[in-house]
Amino acid sequence: MRKKEIKISANEVNRYIYCPYQWYYGRVYGQKTLKEKYQALERKTSNHEANFKKGLRFHENYYKKYRMKRKLERVILIIFICLLIGSLIKWFI
Repeated sequence: MRKKEIKISANEVNRYIYCPYQWYYGRVYGQKTLKEKYQALERKTSNHEANFKKGLRFHENYYKKYRMKRKLERVILIIFICLLIGSLIKWFI
């Protein structure tokens, strides 16, 4: 008896690390079906918000926070380098 091999690419690992639910639904339903479900949600006018939209909002907020964190890290690094260069100049003069 031969085992059926399941291959997972590096891109899939990256998707799983980013959001296990998104990876799972993509594997089970496929991206095409998920896009169709998303478009169907856009057409509905219900009082309660769908979990799919909550997930999208969560990821948008997460991405904004991630970008701010990266910008702050860069600013801190630039300040540190400037201070280091300034102290080296004073030390040699």
